[in-house]
Amino acid sequence: MRRTLVVLIAAMVGLASAQVTIGILAPLTGGSAGTGQAQKAGFELALAEINAAGGVLGEPLNIIIEDDRADAATSVAAFEKLMTEDGVEFIGGGFASGATLALVESFRTFQPIVSWIGGAASGIGNDDFDGIEELLGQEEWFFHIHPWDYQNVEATFGFVAEAGVESVAILHESGAFGTPGAAGLQAGLEGLGIDVALREAFQSTLTGGNGDFRASLSKVGGTNADMLYWIGYDSDAQPLTSQVRELNVTPRLIFGAPPGWPSDFGSAPEAQCVTGLIGYLPNLPNAEAVTFASAYTAMHGSAPDNYMSALAYAQLWSYADAINAAGSTDQAAVIEELQTGTFRSPMGDWNFKPSIEGLQQGFGADMWLVFQYQDGVREIVYPAERATAPLLSCR
Repeated sequence: MRRTLVVLIAAMVGLASAQVTIGILAPLTGGSAGTGQAQKAGFELALAEINAAGGVLGEPLNIIIEDDRADAATSVAAFEKLMTEDGVEFIGGGFASGATLALVESFRTFQPIVSWIGGAASGIGNDDFDGIEELLGQEEWFFHIHPWDYQNVEATFGFVAEAGVESVAILHESGAFGTPGAAGLQAGLEGLGIDVALREAFQSTLTGGNGDFRASLSKVGGTNADMLYWIGYDSDAQPLTSQVRELNVTPRLIFGAPPGWPSDFGSAPEAQCVTGLIGYLPNLPNAEAVTFASAYTAMHGSAPDNYMSALAYAQLWSYADAINAAGSTDQAAVIEELQTGTFRSPMGDWNFKPSIEGLQQGFGADMWLVFQYQDGVREIVYPAERATAPLLSCR
């Protein structure tokens, strides 16, 4: 694991180190504010630890967090402000795929090192769509941390098979996140011999939808599918699942795949029995998860309830470690350290490696766990060796 906390090279040659600043984009307000605030909390914890341990190149690390609202135009303006006004050399954060696609040309124009924890859209499995992986994955300065959408759905297949699911109804948001994800999901399910009884798009509340999913859910009810699998954003979770109950739609399993869940969703009655993917939970048995949860709670007064806080924490530490190991902010040197380093996270050690189209991918399908809301608690239900409770039926 590469965690060089204080670099002495500059001092040895008599040079003063300049303070390193990392620019971050996160949706601090808007429909995905819960996830953005979780990212911010993870960055703040990592920043405090990094600076307490000596900072970066002998100086305190500085971060500038810009609110991108998970909106395309806002993201571009915020990124260009970081580059032209703040003069940053390193970019972190990231969330919505649509906003990330809008940033592609600006990224290419300025070409800072970009380490990205959002934007999971890939065109793998969809010949009619070029996603972020295809558009940026071959750029040496682009590092992607969050699993790609095909890795997200891949992680569910073992769970679906183990649960004995025979038919699935798929609802997905109509943008760059949900559409390719649903295509990959359908292909994978059919490859397992599982019937896809319905596949229908909806407009997410994040992108202007009105939050009324009743027409689509009525179709789901008509299929009598074993599982409802929906792909959308965190702001879709509450209205969609409450309308499932309202319409008395009763699949055996309800599976949601947003990139983040609202922090108060688990306490709502409609959350009961809902399953989903999670990259980190405080009740993971590994030592890094326990340490992170304790430090996060001490700083923020509550336990981390969104895996994006853990990814943000891991991302900032990887930047600090790589720059310290490089001994300077030279782009080529930092890129080399990011490419070759092994970094710590609340999920365990990780590094960058190739994906199907990308040169530098962080986490993959093996990051994911399947959890289920049970009486207000997110219990791990898959894989079996890490489960904290048995799976419940929604019927």
